[in-house]
Amino acid sequence: MANVTYFVMVPFKDAEGELVAEQGVQCPSEGSAKAQARSAVARGTVGAIAFKRSGDPNIGEYSEAVLICSEGNLPDGVMEMLAA
Repeated sequence: MANVTYFVMVPFKDAEGELVAEQGVQCPSEGSAKAQARSAVARGTVGAIAFKRSGDPNIGEYSEAVLICSEGNLPDGVMEMLAA
């Protein structure tokens, strides 16, 4: 099977002074993921990111996630937070 690219938006909230990632939302396109991130911040989340990741779901091999959008007040190492 050919590689598939997934686009995901992840909002972040402030939980008692600690930045916490909320449930990610799969989006149909890069533009949609960016729009969802902007919308999440407009609705009051601390920040949001959008990223893409490609791979073959049949064999479970995926490339590293690539940040495509960062909105709001987020630390520089936000992608490392998701990997943890």
